[in-house]
Amino acid sequence: MRYLRELRPDPTRLIQEKMAVAEELYTLWGESFLRDPEIPELLEHYRQAVEHSNRTMEQAGTFRECYLCTVEEGQGCCKIGLENECTVLILLLNRLLGVELPREREVPGRCFFVGPLGCKILARPMLCRDYFCRRHYARIPEKTMARVTAVLNQELVLLYRITSLIRARLEFWTGDFLQELDLTGYT
Repeated sequence: MRYLRELRPDPTRLIQEKMAVAEELYTLWGESFLRDPEIPELLEHYRQAVEHSNRTMEQAGTFRECYLCTVEEGQGCCKIGLENECTVLILLLNRLLGVELPREREVPGRCFFVGPLGCKILARPMLCRDYFCRRHYARIPEKTMARVTAVLNQELVLLYRITSLIRARLEFWTGDFLQELDLTGYT
């Protein structure tokens, strides 16, 4: 049995390692990012895009369907290990947005970032935002889902732009060797 556990790395350990790298980068370079001529404005645009997406999703009923599926039916998509879709860059982005990263998994068997009121981080990977399942498509009109997707697309384009800019700044400041900033998954 011990052998099998070694083949499946602990998702909690992996996300904690990524968070430690993000925290170190934030400590070393956070002030530089916040004084950058482009990044603060992009941070604000991104925050507004996330808020707009959240309002649109709330109005469409996607959050309600996720609540019913997860809490009342015991299913849900935000299972343990999903947190590792977060890259170091996304975790660093959260820190730049003023989000404190959690220290431990609050809900057993669920994503490290899930709390009793949903996700505890603001910047999330694409999979966590553009996640619509059969349940959504069965219960929410197609036109509404198309509107939600269009709004989310704006958010995800900004996520790409800002994480690409953060990466470029880090590579310029520290050298072009930061490949691990984009790692996802368990390896």
